[in-house]
Amino acid sequence: MPPKQKDPRRVTFRKAKNTVKPGKVLWWGVFVVFLLTVLAGFIGAGYIYFEYSKDLPDVRQLRTFQPATITRVYSDLDELIAEFFVEKRIIVPTEKFPKYLIQATLAVEDSNFYSHFGVDPKAIFRALLTNIQAGHVVEGGSTITQQLSKTLFLSPARNLERKIKEAILSIRLEMIFTKDEILGLYLNQIYYGHGAYGVEAAAQTYFGKHVQDLTLEECAMIAGLPKAPNNYSPYRSPEKAKIRRNHSIRRMATLNFINEEQTIRALQAKFNLQGIEDPLNKAPYFIEHIRQFIQEKYGATKLYRHGLNVHTTLNLDMQNHARAAVQENLRILDKRFGYRGPLDHVDFPPSSPELISFLSSLNDFQGGNRLMEGAVLKGVVTAVDDAQVWVHLGNGQGIIDIKDMNWAKKPNVKTDGRWRKITNPQSAVVPGDVLLVRIKGVREEGYWSLALEQEPETQAGLLSLNPQGNIKAMIGGYEFSKSQFNRAVQAVRQPGSAFKPIVFAAAISEGYTPASVIMDSPVIFKEREQSFDKWKPVNFEEKFYGPTLLRTALAHSRNVVSIKLLQGIGVNKLVAFTRKFGVSSPLSKNLSIALGSSGLTLYELTSAYSVFANMGKRTEPIAVRHIKDRDGKIIYSAQQEVSQVIPAGVASIVSSMLESVVQEGTGSKAKVLKRPVAAKTGTTNNFIDAWFMGFTPELTTGVWVGKDKDESLGYNETGARAAIPIWLQFMKESLKGAPVVNFPTTPETVHIKIDPKTGTLADFGVSGSQFDVFLIDNPPTKNTGISPKLAGKNF
Repeated sequence: MPPKQKDPRRVTFRKAKNTVKPGKVLWWGVFVVFLLTVLAGFIGAGYIYFEYSKDLPDVRQLRTFQPATITRVYSDLDELIAEFFVEKRIIVPTEKFPKYLIQATLAVEDSNFYSHFGVDPKAIFRALLTNIQAGHVVEGGSTITQQLSKTLFLSPARNLERKIKEAILSIRLEMIFTKDEILGLYLNQIYYGHGAYGVEAAAQTYFGKHVQDLTLEECAMIAGLPKAPNNYSPYRSPEKAKIRRNHSIRRMATLNFINEEQTIRALQAKFNLQGIEDPLNKAPYFIEHIRQFIQEKYGATKLYRHGLNVHTTLNLDMQNHARAAVQENLRILDKRFGYRGPLDHVDFPPSSPELISFLSSLNDFQGGNRLMEGAVLKGVVTAVDDAQVWVHLGNGQGIIDIKDMNWAKKPNVKTDGRWRKITNPQSAVVPGDVLLVRIKGVREEGYWSLALEQEPETQAGLLSLNPQGNIKAMIGGYEFSKSQFNRAVQAVRQPGSAFKPIVFAAAISEGYTPASVIMDSPVIFKEREQSFDKWKPVNFEEKFYGPTLLRTALAHSRNVVSIKLLQGIGVNKLVAFTRKFGVSSPLSKNLSIALGSSGLTLYELTSAYSVFANMGKRTEPIAVRHIKDRDGKIIYSAQQEVSQVIPAGVASIVSSMLESVVQEGTGSKAKVLKRPVAAKTGTTNNFIDAWFMGFTPELTTGVWVGKDKDESLGYNETGARAAIPIWLQFMKESLKGAPVVNFPTTPETVHIKIDPKTGTLADFGVSGSQFDVFLIDNPPTKNTGISPKLAGKNF
């Protein structure tokens, strides 16, 4: 019987079972693990995406995104005079970005920008390896899109959660915006150091030019800054900045953005920096006034972030003339007061390294200060004789002759400082004294010629308006950097006799005339409101002049006449009358207000005088013409209300009387202006305040001079001596080249001849008679100084 045959299928099956099954199991196992891994990855990624996407902003809002931009302030001629910002950013369209800037940015920040989807895995892996090899973080893998996402939407925290959110936002950005749009947002948004946000601000900060005008090497330097703006600043670390710039250039060459010749030339180029400038502010007191106005009206956010364009009334040339007039004349005035002593005293040996180091630091020679004519610097006295002082400046030496320091007497408010001089320098300084000196030039022997200076303690305010009420110049003190208190609008000071024109205007309105006569004679008043029982006013000269015409009384600022005049008008009437001029400060209801005893601001008084200049019309002074938003839409336009607060005839008469102040009275120094001027001086008790308020047909300008502590300016420092020089210098420069014009006239007045001694109507042909101006319905009469409107009144 033949042996039983094996079933070949079974053998085959067994072979398959014994040889194939293990491989299949392994393959299926790997496949299943792979599927599970992928599935877990998707689930994990989905979880991460949805978990970290919950509170993320909608990137589509960038379609209407408006980053913080600079608010700019312009003069009356639309010259840029100041900027307000939190982030100094100037938005420019992408077409203005130079090719080299884009290439340099891509080269150092994200060379695969145009090929990745917002996140660059290759860059992340490369950065990971580099950082592992270095042992610390030396390279980041963030794309330009990721940097933009972090800047716009996220905090600067460095953790995994933020990186995940950054990646999600970046992918979303790439889905919504084009590459060019993302790059444009980045270049306008990112920080480049020294307060500059965006490439336009960076170009202006470092090179003083617009972004489209940057050279290859300049583009490379700017492109290298975002990684570490402070570390690579060419101002702080020029060597590091050069290394970083050259890295940008070499990266551009590696990517074939530039050829070999361009590379070599760019690597050899030197920095041509413009130097760090302080924030633009060409009229600090005025600009602070503007800042307060805008912030009160629109809030700080709109002021500092919304890129407003503020068009003001300020005339920059006049403002510069005003600043020069105030500073130069305050220095002169302060020297009349006397020398307050050295700034300090040191004991360094002459010309020792310690002395030179001390002065170099004191004068900031490292910061760019240098010895030059006109410079005001600090120096140390090394020797003194009976005619000269030798001074070391740290970077040179100079000599002060006695004639350039003879004002340095000890202060004494009881004597007239104009005539007190020293004759020997040894009475004022000793070796080791630290002095403030001004360089006059170079002496024949090679030393610098110096003059002794001191920082004025005296302050001043100046405000100038045109007939439309536009503020053309505003100075609030000697130096804004040392005191931000604006004495032109904030300081409430007694105006003294500068208030008298309002008293005389009230009198004219009540029926008095310039030819009215009041007896200038001793008088005693009993004032219930005063702390004393009796008040006996006197004139500045401490004598009395008998019968006095009102014109003469105002021209020579006669106190007794002014008080008697107010007594005839009535205090309550004067207070109500004064309010018409826009004066809002409290006014004392007693006769002393005729002498300016109630405090006012320079702003109020200058505005009040403008009523006389404008034929009785009052216009509230304005500083802003209009404001535009960042899109050019006007959001504010000044609406000036003009009101006739006193008759034109009254204003014209008072202006004529104020012309007499200049022609024959206390303001005669202003005659040198050689054009029609109406003005009034003002001086308060003990020479604490000095004023000069004056106007021409073109400008109304007020000047106040005084000390913040209500101390005396010095003996005889009246408005005529302390304030007129400032007013006169400003008006001379501001009106230079302007045609001479006369004050306007009005049909409400008439000129009639009078007897200047009695104020009566002059007979025809009488010698010595002169014309004066009267309201047409209130002419002079034959009675002594009494107009028809005052007939029967006791005054």
